[in-house]
Amino acid sequence: MEIWTDLGFTQSPYNTDSLPPTVIGERLLVGRESHIRRLINRLSSSSSHVTIEGEAGVGKTSLMTVASYRMKRNSDKSRLPIMLPVDEKFQIATKGGTSLLEAKVYRAIAAAFIQYHDDLKSWGYRTPKVKEIDKWMNSPLMVSISGGVNFAGLGLSGGRGESSNSAFAESGLANTVRAWVKECFDPPGCGYFVCVLDNLELLVSSDSARQVLEEIRDTILAEPGLRWIVCGARGVVRTAVASPRLQGRLCQPIKVEPLSKDDAIRALEARIEEFSLGGSPPVGPVGFQYLYEVLRCNLRDTLQACEDFSFWLHDEGIIGVGEREHLELLQSWLAQVSDEYSASEGVSAASWRLLDDMADNGGACRFEDFDLFGFGDRVEMRRCAKELEENNLTQISSDDAGAFMVSSGWLARFSRAGYGVLHD
Repeated sequence: MEIWTDLGFTQSPYNTDSLPPTVIGERLLVGRESHIRRLINRLSSSSSHVTIEGEAGVGKTSLMTVASYRMKRNSDKSRLPIMLPVDEKFQIATKGGTSLLEAKVYRAIAAAFIQYHDDLKSWGYRTPKVKEIDKWMNSPLMVSISGGVNFAGLGLSGGRGESSNSAFAESGLANTVRAWVKECFDPPGCGYFVCVLDNLELLVSSDSARQVLEEIRDTILAEPGLRWIVCGARGVVRTAVASPRLQGRLCQPIKVEPLSKDDAIRALEARIEEFSLGGSPPVGPVGFQYLYEVLRCNLRDTLQACEDFSFWLHDEGIIGVGEREHLELLQSWLAQVSDEYSASEGVSAASWRLLDDMADNGGACRFEDFDLFGFGDRVEMRRCAKELEENNLTQISSDDAGAFMVSSGWLARFSRAGYGVLHD
């Protein structure tokens, strides 16, 4: 933390990690109150699971984390249904697929019973015995179950045998946890564990994301004691919701747009107030708005640029100057950084033209529109997009239908446009 104490802060006010599930995280989440209200209302009032759509870096994870904190804080027996967030965030791995996901979910629910045991018991809910769960989950030998269990006070008949953790019969784990949830939240609808399935766009394509959600439609998405928040970017959630097989399972997406410039500045000011020791921030409101516009209103990318500039200041030994001097240095530093990206070797003239045209088109393109971008065919346009991607200026979409600019691409464009900020 030496750099930040030298600059007059207890810690970085530009941290790009998602906000913590604490009162501090709640204070720092600005401009998302209506999203939190909509998210919690849907969780408590609909049988369909909540979905969230928004571009990477817009703040979806922070929104879900702070909403989870509020649900946990507000949960009590007098306000039904109680909603208890599961700490682990789930993603679908390309290796192991839905089977691995389901196993992780049931283990996480078992851990949640340990975490919330005292609260549930005080509210009059029936819960399994925590010591036995903990011993069971952490033992090198776990009990594999065929047909049922008689465990932790929940009686279900069945045979048992021993196996190692790695070979543990996951169907036994699932059956056991289902029984716990059924016994605990009786009658149905009096309470839920809330789980998050995040970063759905990391799958190979939108079709893959839809297929995975269809595969878990009748398993973990059908568990009566679980409520889900399904989150993704670049249209994958919207595509999945349109699937006929998922109708009635998933709500229409809550769209998370970039913060307005005013809200973004308020978010920065909240961070500065929270962590300041009285020093002048390396990037204040004026400089932050400048970066936010250059980086097309991506909060995470803007915070990262602020932190990079702060490290540069410290490396150069520039400490204790005022906000005006900081702004002048920021503009000079940003021009230098953007020039480095615009000088990327191995980018052809045609590829640079594509980048400029993408910027004029809002930062994205579809390969089927090759003629509108001056290409003879889709293959040639994709080749240029791939060339830009190899230089970390763009990223081809997961469904291979087009490409979009990333932060370094916007910086290259900033240089190529003569350091002028683009406006919609």
